[in-house]
Amino acid sequence: MSTLSREQLYRQAPAIFAQAPDLSVSDHYGFVPTIEVVDALQAEGWYPVRAQQTRVRDPERRDTTRHMVRFRQDPDRQITVGDSIAELVLTNSHDRTAAYQLDLGLFRLICSNGMVTPVGDMGGIRVRHGKQVVDQILDGSIALIDEVPNLAGTVEQFQSMRLSPEESRLFAQSALTLRYGEDWREVSPIQPDALLQARRSEDRDQNLWRVFNRAQENLLKGGLAGRSRNGRHTSTRAIRSVTEDVRLNRALWQLTEHFAHLKGQSRAA
Repeated sequence: MSTLSREQLYRQAPAIFAQAPDLSVSDHYGFVPTIEVVDALQAEGWYPVRAQQTRVRDPERRDTTRHMVRFRQDPDRQITVGDSIAELVLTNSHDRTAAYQLDLGLFRLICSNGMVTPVGDMGGIRVRHGKQVVDQILDGSIALIDEVPNLAGTVEQFQSMRLSPEESRLFAQSALTLRYGEDWREVSPIQPDALLQARRSEDRDQNLWRVFNRAQENLLKGGLAGRSRNGRHTSTRAIRSVTEDVRLNRALWQLTEHFAHLKGQSRAA
């Protein structure tokens, strides 16, 4: 595990170190810099391993825009879920676009890819900006980690369900709808089969977990060859926006849960 230093955190997401909120926020805004939350989680054994922030054209928004930090425990304490490691995913902004949000995440070892996983009805922990942010985030981290056994059970369920080629293609179509909208057939540069391509031999299995993994990685990392609307050769873009990263990850996980539910019903019928 490679923990990010403060210098690395600053290079990857300077908004973590904001010293004041955006000028547009009200006087009631309780400003707590993200670095204070990062330091508090690290003191509890959660170390920052990845950081990013949304790209903005206005340089004045660079220090307050939405940002994300992923945390992992040290190797002796890491919680494994199948082929993945449990993480905490913190998102925030200081420009009124987002409250503090803490989610449970998974980091797949074989592909160096991270996910955000809504946990049952609880979802993530959302904390409004205020003086109690640090304490509430720490309490939230304990509540989320308590849900890891349930998450492990969900992953096992996904792994036990095999999809037919038609079901896999339907999953990919649904994933493209989440990414590009209902008119994905006109907008998407790729077809569903491209989204199902495996980037490594370990992901070629046709169980629901692997199909989800392939679709998630291909959508988030991009780089798939396709064609634009005018027929030119192009490739899909990686997701760089923090907002879109979290939104798409959450939606794909919920889609996978929905497929598992439908498969469970068909088995019982």
